[in-house]
Amino acid sequence: MKITNITTTPLSIGKSLLRIETDAGVEGWAEAPGTHKGNPGRTGSVFNAYLESIIKPTLVGENPLQIDRHWETLATGKGEQMFKLPANVVGTIDVALWDLFGKETGQPVYTLMGGASRTIIPLYWSTGSGWKLSPEQMLDTVKVGHEMGFKAFKIRMDWKGWRQDINPSKDYEMFKLVREFLSDDQYLGFDANNGYSVSTAVQQGRKFEALGINHFEEPIPNWDLPGLKQISDSLDVAVSAGEQDAYRWWFHQLVLLGNPDILQPDILSAGGPSEVKRICDLATTWNKPVMPHSPQAGINSMASLHTYATVENATRPHEFSTEFSGPLDDIGDLYGESVLPIKGKIHLSDKPGLGIDLNETTVARLTV
Repeated sequence: MKITNITTTPLSIGKSLLRIETDAGVEGWAEAPGTHKGNPGRTGSVFNAYLESIIKPTLVGENPLQIDRHWETLATGKGEQMFKLPANVVGTIDVALWDLFGKETGQPVYTLMGGASRTIIPLYWSTGSGWKLSPEQMLDTVKVGHEMGFKAFKIRMDWKGWRQDINPSKDYEMFKLVREFLSDDQYLGFDANNGYSVSTAVQQGRKFEALGINHFEEPIPNWDLPGLKQISDSLDVAVSAGEQDAYRWWFHQLVLLGNPDILQPDILSAGGPSEVKRICDLATTWNKPVMPHSPQAGINSMASLHTYATVENATRPHEFSTEFSGPLDDIGDLYGESVLPIKGKIHLSDKPGLGIDLNETTVARLTV
């Protein structure tokens, strides 16, 4: 079997459908960057530049089942290919290669990765833009997930690192209102999205602890590892980090210098299923819980879930958000209903690959 072509089809849901085609007629699928409101086509154009100039010349004609070798070539520049590609670009290709491997062997990806510890995975409802919402508006968005049957939740401020300590009092009131709405046994996390200084994060974390919080995510910018350690050491609540971090080498430094309680690799940002699996194996060695960052519904989220399913101590809920997915009706029509949650849980099937039922009629309808 040889790779014959790699193509992208931009879709109106804000992503592109990536296909790795072979001479055996088997395809692997992933989601590449596409069009976005206010930024039409730019991220997709950057990805396509990598695709045409480096990835296709490197992979076309190769055996697609040699996943580790291709990962090393793209991520580290080993072999004749001298360019080290960004982790999210490598991750996209890696998702499609695993999907293709599963289809060729007739096995789900979680089986090829060593077997699933569970195939029914609880999700938490992740909702953001807290910086511009009132506490009451945030509660309304949480209620949407609650009515859909979700039992776990996270509210995000989406401040980013350049909006330091803007309004922690409002953030606290927002968390308090949501916490009081949920029952005591319902999971609630808070994501500062890099928005606090160290001292504010410690003060805020202690106030959240008094109300009942399950994890405190990215309290400060991800590059401040000493500051992260100060926060983790000062608080009882589990502090989480890692969604922006690439490759296992950075996660090693994250644990050595920042020592968060929970690691949150993103299926693309960390370098794809191959690398997330390796990070999860390291997390097990370090006795660190993992809680993947993959806030969407679709192919890439299924890759994250298949990988997460193989981790024995992965008992925390996996992230889910409608904000980055496009309309769920379109997602279900495009990829099959198995990619959508049922009462706050994903049920992984035993279909080959990532279990995607691609509807070509819907692909044509949604093509930009």
